[in-house]
Amino acid sequence: MLWLVTLGLLTSTLASPLYSRQTSTLPAPGTRGPAPKSEWVAVYEVAKAAGRISTFAPAKLSGAGNPYYPPGVDTGENGFVTDSPSFVHAVAACFGDSDISDAPDGMYGVSFDDGPLPSSPALYQFLQKQNQTATHFFIGTNIVNNPDVFRQALASNAHIGVHTWSHPYMTTLNDTQVLGELGWTVQAIHDLSGGLIPKFWRPPYGDADNRVRAIAKEVFNLTLVGWNRDSDDWCLNESGGSSCGSYGPKSIEDLENELRSWAVGGVSPGIIGLEHELTSKSVGGFINTYAGLKQHGWDARCIPDLFDLSWYLNSPGDSQPIDSSVGIGAGLSSSPATTSSNLDAAATTPSPGTPSSVTSPVAAVESVSQTVQHLASSATPRPAFSSFSVPLAFFVAAGLLA
Repeated sequence: MLWLVTLGLLTSTLASPLYSRQTSTLPAPGTRGPAPKSEWVAVYEVAKAAGRISTFAPAKLSGAGNPYYPPGVDTGENGFVTDSPSFVHAVAACFGDSDISDAPDGMYGVSFDDGPLPSSPALYQFLQKQNQTATHFFIGTNIVNNPDVFRQALASNAHIGVHTWSHPYMTTLNDTQVLGELGWTVQAIHDLSGGLIPKFWRPPYGDADNRVRAIAKEVFNLTLVGWNRDSDDWCLNESGGSSCGSYGPKSIEDLENELRSWAVGGVSPGIIGLEHELTSKSVGGFINTYAGLKQHGWDARCIPDLFDLSWYLNSPGDSQPIDSSVGIGAGLSSSPATTSSNLDAAATTPSPGTPSSVTSPVAAVESVSQTVQHLASSATPRPAFSSFSVPLAFFVAAGLLA
């Protein structure tokens, strides 16, 4: 009889949503526009055929490194960089009416780009000590290269969004490459967090047009988040100098003065700042000026909390239950969870024959951390988990079997 029980447990394990997460593969770090999964392409093709995704050639990069549309490209209403017809060329940081770029009056959207990196833990520790939520737009390559730091972010109550796989100018990519940049970053966050599916993304350099915007929304149900204040903190390198030419801060003092000017400025609209966790200098600038932000009465929150939105497409917030019935790249049918009670009800009253598929992201990521580290040690695509890399007892103890 024992072998029958064992066989039953193994069968349940192989059929469980957790197991399917563990067998996914990720592209090599740094791959530009990695080939997307076929299921994402299928959703894209339906939206494209329905006319919901614009058709025009990608932008090109000028000699100065700026995107532009080549002659002959129709930059009519469907091709505008933003939702406004006043913009007709691909330029950085153009945001439209369907994007988030302003916070409500008196509120401050705390957000950081480009993590997770070795410079990030000091930021996470500070935010956690201050009980301050923040949105971190992560690069897929950096997630794979720094899984321990990713785990620290998740454990520190960080809200995680998408910042593409390789940080390209998105308007210069073809549709298939856009799918890969977004989809694989979503997949990496999903796989290494225990199943979270991001709801928000930020394009590198703020570079997006209606084609890119539509692919993100129609396929991955991602909402674009921009900014209305730019610190240029990425200019500062670890040696104390500046990587920028005639613009941006030249010292940590310059950066801190810029950030302090935000705090004493107007409160309407509220602020969504562009800051980075690239170096100890960019992280230090925020930490050193945070007290002034609070002293001037700003209501500082992560991006979704500014608008009372759920954090993820399948979970309302940090450490809340995850609804694994929501799929990656399932299109607009991937509806965001609104309340934890809805997910709690789903967890306690599953459909007949359906295995339990709700778990805590922090608990799941802590349990599989060693396997995640093994995945990230290679720069070539490989399964995130082998079929027997996690003992069967883990699934039983964690309550993840049907």
